[in-house]
Amino acid sequence: MNPLKKKCIGLAVLLTLFFTGLTVHADEFTTRDLNEEQILALSWVQNSAEFRALAYQAFNIAKLRWDADKPNNTFQMFFGEPPEKRAVIVDVDETLIDNSPFNAGLIGKDFGYGDSRWKEWCNDMSATAIPGAVEFLNHVVNTGGDVFYVTNRKAMPEKNIDLTEVTMKNLRELGFPQVDEKHMLLRTDTSKKQPRRDMVTDMGYRIVLLIGDNLADFDEAFDGDTMPVRTAATLNNKDQFGDKFIVLPNPIYGNWEAAVYGGGKWYKKSAKEKSDIRINTLRKFEFSE
Repeated sequence: MNPLKKKCIGLAVLLTLFFTGLTVHADEFTTRDLNEEQILALSWVQNSAEFRALAYQAFNIAKLRWDADKPNNTFQMFFGEPPEKRAVIVDVDETLIDNSPFNAGLIGKDFGYGDSRWKEWCNDMSATAIPGAVEFLNHVVNTGGDVFYVTNRKAMPEKNIDLTEVTMKNLRELGFPQVDEKHMLLRTDTSKKQPRRDMVTDMGYRIVLLIGDNLADFDEAFDGDTMPVRTAATLNNKDQFGDKFIVLPNPIYGNWEAAVYGGGKWYKKSAKEKSDIRINTLRKFEFSE
């Protein structure tokens, strides 16, 4: 074969491989693409008056329920005991403070949530208060109640992540009450919150309200990780919502997303698999062509 022709063929093969590689890379669905699917939800949380209205509505209902609940101190008064201790249990992230800038910061990046990145955000202490949250919790304390913050922010120094101090400082600077070691119950081992809720009742408190953005913030009945199980638990507890359970809106993340992916080890699914599942679980109207 002519040496020049041989070189031309070789060059053609290399160019074909190069441009094929570019095409495959360009068509590959990455975490960057998955992050961009959050844009509308993030815009709604940050910019819509409806999000603020729903937050005010949640805390207005909470105030009505708190004020309607009267401590039963007949026994205590008769026997000279201290008055009944009442408490409200609240989640922190997306219930009391808005972390949407963290998720918005992932837009255009080819990585998602991780302990180191979450730690960086928390250390910045720039989360802002959810509308109505500060006023309500101060009302609880001013009317004789206690507030317990049950959050899955980690207090695990053995794993080089302890968000206790920065979380407390952020909350204090926003005006939240009773931000101290007694009332701040971070995650030290399991993400399940029932053991920490039990700690509050073990201290002699009657829990009047639980407030959160994730159903697992309310009761262990909601710890299931599939859509049918979570839906059934919601139906079984429907009378509690707006009564003892107050839900804040969070379309950005939560156990609901893991349930959409089927629960289990959902985090091992690829970005493309997650995106496809998001689309395939939607109920769609079939338009005529």
